[in-house]
Amino acid sequence: TSIRSSATRCESRLFMLLNTDHVRCLIVEDDAFKLEGVRAYLNSVFTGTLEISVCQALASATALLSSQTFDLAIIDMSIHSHEPQAGSGSPFPLSSGGLDVLFTIVYSDNGANTSCIILTQYPDIEIESLPIPVEQAKQEILDKFDIDVAGCVRYLENDNQWKADLYSVLERL
Repeated sequence: TSIRSSATRCESRLFMLLNTDHVRCLIVEDDAFKLEGVRAYLNSVFTGTLEISVCQALASATALLSSQTFDLAIIDMSIHSHEPQAGSGSPFPLSSGGLDVLFTIVYSDNGANTSCIILTQYPDIEIESLPIPVEQAKQEILDKFDIDVAGCVRYLENDNQWKADLYSVLERL
C-alpha cells in the first residue's frame, strides 16, 4: 500500500470522530503529567465511548500497532527507544521517534484509517535533522514523506491554547 493511498483513505472517511459511539485512541507520550492532561481532555471532549491505549516509547508503540487498530493517534515527537525495564539497558531519547511511530502507522495495514495528530511541547519538530516550527510541520511532513497528518499542535503546560488547537483538528476529522 502506498503512502498516498493510505493518506487518501484517511481523508475520505465519511464519519466524524467526535460524534461516533466508540473511538479507539492511541496516545504515544512519555511525560506522565502531559499524558494525564491529554487523557483527561480527550475524555471530556468525546461524547461516545473513548478507549485509550498508552505507549511511552517507540518499541511498545510499534508492537501495539502491529496487532491493533486505532481511529486516532496522538503522537509526541520526542520519545524514548523503549520502556525502562530491569536488564534491558537504559532507554535512549529519540528526538524524532514520533516520526517512526507515524511511519509505522502509515505503512501498516492496521493504520489505514488512523488519523494522526502530533502533540509536542517543543516549538520545533526535528525532521531529517532540521528543526521545523510546529506550525509548519504538517506541510513539511506532507512535502517530505507524502504523509498527511491531521494536525500538529504545540502543548504548553500552563496554557490551555493546546486544547483549543487540538479541538480544532478533531473537528475536521
